[in-house]
Amino acid sequence: QPNFFLQFDRRGIDPFTDKFEVGMLAEGTVRGTGGINVVDDDCAASVPGLFAAGDAATRERICGGFTGGGSHNAAWAMSSGSWAGTGAARYALSVGRGSTSGLRGAGTVGLRNPARTGFTADYVVKAAQAQLIPFDKNYLRSGDRVSAALAELESLWGAVSADLGADPAGRMAARQAAAITAVGRWIYHSTLARTETRGMSKRDDYPELDGTQHHHVLTGGLDSVWTRTSEPVGSALVAS
Repeated sequence: QPNFFLQFDRRGIDPFTDKFEVGMLAEGTVRGTGGINVVDDDCAASVPGLFAAGDAATRERICGGFTGGGSHNAAWAMSSGSWAGTGAARYALSVGRGSTSGLRGAGTVGLRNPARTGFTADYVVKAAQAQLIPFDKNYLRSGDRVSAALAELESLWGAVSADLGADPAGRMAARQAAAITAVGRWIYHSTLARTETRGMSKRDDYPELDGTQHHHVLTGGLDSVWTRTSEPVGSALVAS
């Protein structure tokens, strides 16, 4: 990427001759693996009227179980944005200007008034991060460690669902806190469903590739999380 060296230039580092520190950064599902599942060529999701693009949408179809890297991800962002925009516009035209009186908000968690003193969005985010960021839980994965972290997140979600609230000014932060808790549960349920090491999904207790698991793992649900597998992905010949 052309701007790769910009960060070194700003710090006065010559990456070819100088030593520099390298750190690991947890980025959740945002790196080409995981995201909102797209179900057609317009990048539509399974929810009518919802279209996903860029980092929000799953990218396994263009780069498999590994991140696409800068060039692939940039191409995906531009392409999926164009497709999703076209699909959304087409969907809006098909729906028309009908009455909105029958519509209702689907979201509930984090939108009510505060129900418990001290149970804030900041508290929830830190509690979720404690189960998602440590390397021994979410990088060096094994079933027992993931299950223990998932149990903590399930307990946290129960409290979030029942008690998390905020005044209108703080509801975005409350929704973000609910989202990181929900996504963390989806991540770990999916991890436990894939009993192998494939791509960026690595298991200490299942270090080998399993040829019978050549499929995507889909997940969803809020109070009750589900997982299921997609149809096995076929092989294809491509020009080199």
